[in-house]
Amino acid sequence: MSDTDGAGPRERAADAIRRTAGARALPATFAEPAGPQGAERDALISELVSLIAEFGSGMPDDPLRQTMTARLGTLTGARWAADGEEADRREAIRLLREARASGLLAPDDRLGAARELVTLLLGPAVRTPLGGPDHEIGLDGLSLLMQLGRPERLGGAGIIEAAPEIGRLAEEIGGQTGGIPPEALRGLSMMSEYAAVVDGGDAQDLMAMFQAMLAADLGPAVASGPMGSVLRTMAPLAQHYTHQLSDGGPAPDEGAAAVSGRPGEEPGLPSGPPALSSAVSALSVLESAGPIDSWRDSLALLIEMNRPGALSKQEIAELMGRLGDPGQGAEPGDQVLAAFGAMGLGIRTGSPEHFQESLRLIREAVAASGPDDTLAWMARGMLPGILIGAMMTGGSLQDLQEARALLDESLLPGGGLAANMPDLPGSAELLMVSRCLQIQMRATEAIEAGDTETLEALVGDLLDLVDDSDDEWSFLPLFELGVVHLALASLTGSVDSLRSAVHYQEQALTGPGAPQSVQPLLDMGWAPLLTLNSYLEPSVDRIQEGIRRTRATLRGVPVMADQRVRARSAIGLALDAVYGLTGDPSVLDEMITELECTEDELGQASGASAAAVHWQLADAYGRRAAHEGADLARAVECARNSLRTTADDVLLQQGVQHGLQVARTGASRALAAAGWAVHAGRPEDAVACLEEGRALVLGAAAVSATVAERLAERGEHELADRWRRDAPPAATALRARGGRSELAESVLGTSFGSPELPSALRRRALELLRPADGEDAPARIPDVPELIAAAGRAGIDALVYLLPGQGGGDGSAVLLVPGQPPRSLPLPGLSAGGRAPLDGYLDAAAQHATARRRQQRWEAALDALCVWAGEAVMAPVLDELALWERGLAESGLTGGPAPGPAPRPVRLTLIACGNLGVVPWQAALLTVPPAPAHGPAPDTRPTTVRACELAVLSYAASGREFARSAGRDRLPADRGQALVCVPGWDLESAEGEVLALADTYYPDAALYGSLMTRDLTPVPPEGTPDEVLALLGAGPGRNTGPVALVHLACHGMAGSDPTASALELGWPEGAEPEAGRLTVTTLLDTPLDRTEGTGGPLVVLSACETDLSARDHDEALTLTTALAHRLAADVVGSRWAVPDVASSVLMTVFHDRLGAGLAPPDALRAAQRWMLAPPGRRDPVRGLTAELRRAADELDLSVPFAWAAFIHQGNPGPSGRGGAPGGNRPAP
Repeated sequence: MSDTDGAGPRERAADAIRRTAGARALPATFAEPAGPQGAERDALISELVSLIAEFGSGMPDDPLRQTMTARLGTLTGARWAADGEEADRREAIRLLREARASGLLAPDDRLGAARELVTLLLGPAVRTPLGGPDHEIGLDGLSLLMQLGRPERLGGAGIIEAAPEIGRLAEEIGGQTGGIPPEALRGLSMMSEYAAVVDGGDAQDLMAMFQAMLAADLGPAVASGPMGSVLRTMAPLAQHYTHQLSDGGPAPDEGAAAVSGRPGEEPGLPSGPPALSSAVSALSVLESAGPIDSWRDSLALLIEMNRPGALSKQEIAELMGRLGDPGQGAEPGDQVLAAFGAMGLGIRTGSPEHFQESLRLIREAVAASGPDDTLAWMARGMLPGILIGAMMTGGSLQDLQEARALLDESLLPGGGLAANMPDLPGSAELLMVSRCLQIQMRATEAIEAGDTETLEALVGDLLDLVDDSDDEWSFLPLFELGVVHLALASLTGSVDSLRSAVHYQEQALTGPGAPQSVQPLLDMGWAPLLTLNSYLEPSVDRIQEGIRRTRATLRGVPVMADQRVRARSAIGLALDAVYGLTGDPSVLDEMITELECTEDELGQASGASAAAVHWQLADAYGRRAAHEGADLARAVECARNSLRTTADDVLLQQGVQHGLQVARTGASRALAAAGWAVHAGRPEDAVACLEEGRALVLGAAAVSATVAERLAERGEHELADRWRRDAPPAATALRARGGRSELAESVLGTSFGSPELPSALRRRALELLRPADGEDAPARIPDVPELIAAAGRAGIDALVYLLPGQGGGDGSAVLLVPGQPPRSLPLPGLSAGGRAPLDGYLDAAAQHATARRRQQRWEAALDALCVWAGEAVMAPVLDELALWERGLAESGLTGGPAPGPAPRPVRLTLIACGNLGVVPWQAALLTVPPAPAHGPAPDTRPTTVRACELAVLSYAASGREFARSAGRDRLPADRGQALVCVPGWDLESAEGEVLALADTYYPDAALYGSLMTRDLTPVPPEGTPDEVLALLGAGPGRNTGPVALVHLACHGMAGSDPTASALELGWPEGAEPEAGRLTVTTLLDTPLDRTEGTGGPLVVLSACETDLSARDHDEALTLTTALAHRLAADVVGSRWAVPDVASSVLMTVFHDRLGAGLAPPDALRAAQRWMLAPPGRRDPVRGLTAELRRAADELDLSVPFAWAAFIHQGNPGPSGRGGAPGGNRPAP
């Protein structure tokens, strides 16, 4: 029983009124719900209804009855605020009006009823939260802006009809609370006027009204809210459109003063929209000379451009659907606007489908508009942005390459965008942005090449842009100046360049008036900027301020799909700098916590961003392990995530060059991670890290070679055919069209077909082939048991990974021995300090390459390198594997008669990581251990030996490449041989070498190239790249498969990238010498005309620098590795320019041993041992000419530079597997 049971009506009424305390007709977005809620509120409403009825029959004039009526109105309004039922709003208004009209309410109750009545009369205006600059407005909010002043009879909110009452109530409330701000009343009046003009459907009236609104002072709340977004969006259009539609109006360039209403001053609002959206806005609005039927949709999308995040992703998609559909009345300008929205949505979501849709919409708009130069100009201006956006959100470098081609074509001096710029607001800014993008791409290329001269020239170009620009995009050339100066500082070590970088970056971030759409991205730069400044003026407080500013961007709506990932990465880098300054382990904890927050956000990140964050986290764990010792396993896990992401990104690229650009970070990270794994006692994880970070381009090429077949197996025959036709590199096709962009031709309607992102084919194909859970991926690396099994099948004793030490730690060898678990071997000689002989050799080699007179210094450094290689690496490895005695016995170096049959040769395959890949390990000088003390015979074994005297050594780019090669059969001799001679100007012995091989070992071999000393009929073909590829079973024009042996006596050179590493072959008559270059890129990109994995030939590169890369040692992109990857079963290449005579002697002995039945790796070892032997103890070689025999007797051929350059890659096993390359059948 309640306290009021049995009480009279007045007591029960007073109790009910007391229980309504706190109730408000305000939605939760405006205030926390208070007073009775839900069922309690509904019960109280029913109770008040009964009490009011009871009072009506007995006490109609009692003031309590009107107080209850007012409280019932408030409760009913509260239910409307919670549930949104329009009937509740209308009933609440009726009740509150009735209570106020009675004149019986107490003053406080009357004022409270007025306050609730204003809220209810405004209706949708308070139910739809328009929010501030960090909140979505939404289509509902924009509809509200359109409806606030629309008459109720036309479907509006009824505010026009209620405006007098709202005004009176506002004055009443203001009189009691100090007054309502005048700007709020003016804002309400103007919003009503705005909606009335829109209802009139006259565009010119609308633009004139915007001019008036911009001239008014609406106060900071309106300016920063949704109405401010409307005004900012329409500001340039109001100026431009009014001028277009009226005679004698102000010219567009006079707009600033005209709009502000105050000469010389800008409007008191945040800056205008991005340049491109200004132009797109004008293009769309200018088409609507009559009624604006789709005004809400157009305006909504324009506001989204101005303030990304104003609409939800779903709302943007719906708008694009309507604005891009001619069936719903869309004009070409609407379609361009929809295309811009699709591009923005693609950037926000990271979905390539939106960029593809943007291209389609532009193509349809151009086709529908006919000869419209303005729209065509706009399309050309948008295309690079679409491509760059696609690349930044998970596309490939193909997209970026096409964007560069479009920019170069569009920005030709005296033509392109500059010569045909339309009279639209934002056009000049768009042109400037395009120029900055072009400069950025040129800068990236210069940084990659270390070209400081080009970077200095770009500084001048950017300063010119800064001088010429005074608009909202002026920050962009300043930002680029900072980037270029930072690159110069990195390449030259210049402190002045670093100061300039900081100066210009700070100007870019602090300059006034940057577009609101890019402000969050600029604000992300504070942490990197103040971290950079700390290198000049160390300050932990300044870095922490940068972290605070960058962290603030995490609260807003992301502009880019991976914006939060990038922000957290920037914060992580800044915390890394703080840790470097303080050494405080808690900073590492904070850094790890920050980066771990990205794990849920990485799904939307591009490959590069995700790989970088994974690696930051791995590196932080690795360093924290030094303090706590328990984080190495986690560091390895994160590192492997980074490496897998990089490998996926490499696979997405088309062609070797693009793959290499993405892969370069993988190898160094793999080495660090492998070092962590070794120190954690996990050699299998060390191998996995190395495999996931090494030879990524070769791995991607292996996968790409099988894509068409796998697509066909899944029934995707059309896609498979497109994959086969899509021959890289795309740049070749571009040049063949005279530099014109195929994409631009497709979009602008000058070619047939639908426009497509350059990366679309590879994305779609690889997505279709992505393995389901539980399936093996074709790109999957082999695990340790698989590699050990492959080593056993190949007949080798061990697969040996050599790892240089990281930081101050020791290096190691990871040993995979058939039948044994993996293990690691510490090698102090591979520490940074222990590798001094290697560093000395690399310095001498660099100078030797540019100054041949420094030969003696280089040879001395080579000798020292060989001594170090034996002591630091090969001797400990042989000790660990217990192979000394077998190696000495097989080689006949035990010092006495063999007790029985010679044992099988020791076989090792080396995977030398980092710059260990330049070491000629076969020439390592080893100190022979003393003989076992178990017999009376004196110890007559040699004091020192070379590694090749004890073991058959082969090399592999990675374990995956080793497994591929070990499983590839050698072709039988009856497949024929081909000898190619292109000696150039200094290979004097090359022709004699080739003819001697033909005369002695291959009398029926096919001859190619320049053979001037013998009159041959018919004249041999030139030995062009296409002809050599055909001999290898690749390229067009050959369907008989590869020959068994291809010997190439020609120049070879190592370059800084795979397009520069090349064999110098013959060139077709009438062509330039460049046509004779067979590059690594071509070897990997040329399609095979045989099934991948079938047998391959032996390829002998009797040339200089064919197994050397000037950089990217771990990518192992040399001519030798490219051939061994898929074209050959065995390859012999060289690591430096070998003297002409010495090379010819070694090659002759090598072929002699092949003819005797040895496998290629054994034959190369035998030839090198022949070179080491004294002249009187060498076996006769029938292929040596008298001149070569005399030279072999007179010259010291035992020095390493005469023989140690030659190495073997490919199948490491002995002969007898699939035939031998000897014999004398010619090439078909």
